[in-house]
Amino acid sequence: MSTTMAITLWILAVVFLLVILGIGPILTITSLNALFNLGIAYNIYTWLSVAWLNFTTFGGLAVAINRLKNK
Repeated sequence: MSTTMAITLWILAVVFLLVILGIGPILTITSLNALFNLGIAYNIYTWLSVAWLNFTTFGGLAVAINRLKNK
């Protein structure tokens, strides 16, 4: 594989990761609104709140799984 292709793949991977990180909280808010009819507004504050909850919840889950693996 050429160097140019490797760099292009890395750039695409980073862009894909950033898009997923940006869209993830919006999809979470949308699913909560659809399932429970909560009427949560779509704005930067709710996006940041859901992003923080996802980070703390799933980050803690990853740490717990790694601790169990290492026992």
